[in-house]
Amino acid sequence: MAVLLVIFNHLGVPHAPEGRGILTFFVLSGFLITWTLLRESDRCGDVSIRDFYIRRGLRIFPAFYVLWALHFTITWLMQGRLSASALADYATAFFYVRNYRRAVSVHPHQYLGPTWALSIEEQFYFIWPWLLRFFQKDLRRLTYLLIAIIVAADIYRIVLFFRFHVSREWLTFAFDSRVDHLLVGCLLAVLLKRGVMREFWALMTSQIWISVIVFGLIVASIALDGQYGLAYRFAVGFVVDPLLTAVLLVQVIAFAHTWIWGWLNWGITRYVGRISYSMFLYQAVTNYWASHIFKDRSKFVVVAAAVSLAVLLGSLSYYAIELRFLRLKTKFVRGGSILGQSAAPGLSSPLEPEPSSVTA
Repeated sequence: MAVLLVIFNHLGVPHAPEGRGILTFFVLSGFLITWTLLRESDRCGDVSIRDFYIRRGLRIFPAFYVLWALHFTITWLMQGRLSASALADYATAFFYVRNYRRAVSVHPHQYLGPTWALSIEEQFYFIWPWLLRFFQKDLRRLTYLLIAIIVAADIYRIVLFFRFHVSREWLTFAFDSRVDHLLVGCLLAVLLKRGVMREFWALMTSQIWISVIVFGLIVASIALDGQYGLAYRFAVGFVVDPLLTAVLLVQVIAFAHTWIWGWLNWGITRYVGRISYSMFLYQAVTNYWASHIFKDRSKFVVVAAAVSLAVLLGSLSYYAIELRFLRLKTKFVRGGSILGQSAAPGLSSPLEPEPSSVTA
């Protein structure tokens, strides 16, 4: 769903929320990465930083660098000598600092522009596993530290916007102004692992209509963002929306087999989730193709074509490139599967994805 929201927004679908797909992706990613590491700590008594980075490399690098090489080669063949700005785009994407390129440079070229989100993820990987490993035996202190960093990041972003009038680009793309969204997912995993706030989670998962209310609050926040603009987004939306997303994540796990959320476990939904990383990588290309090939057709046709092309290229990337590397990940998992049998103690529905079906 996150990758489809990205595609819809980039195609200009009416009412498609800007940045909502990436925000969801950040929270989910922080949760999955942390839960995986906590399970490893439980099984083996420690977290292997080396194995973590090998798994991350096997998951992310092959598909990304194939796209990078194809994109660069085709652009060079079609345009000839590339400008300094274009070369800077490719170089910063290659080294996963594309987010700061977009944060500080307003320029006409946006080669591999969507990879700014992957840059933030990669920067997160350089810090979080070490921090979690240090506090793995004291999750209570880690909880307090996470809350402190999240609150500090929220205050920092608000001060930058209202006091120093920092640009929208910096507050949107810089790691320091978005790290709290990843850390909310981390905090969720730590809280569930500790088994705290049981009364709260019991309430949130007691009735299915409560999940509808949470979803409605997310939609309302998106509407307020559209109404009040950047002031709401950076001061309220970026604070509240990740928390609501974390709560909804627990609810859709708990209600995984109900009529209202069961579609998230349909075969086709799981398949799109399996190839969603590649779909995200190629969506800028497939959006461009669909918009030009069907430029005289309705928006519905353009969107349907873009999604179909993204699924096609995503599937090709997954089966031709990614799958062989994903199979190697099992050699670097100590003491069991990548994900455990249950994502959260006390929830009625387990989280049991195939390891290869999850972006993490």
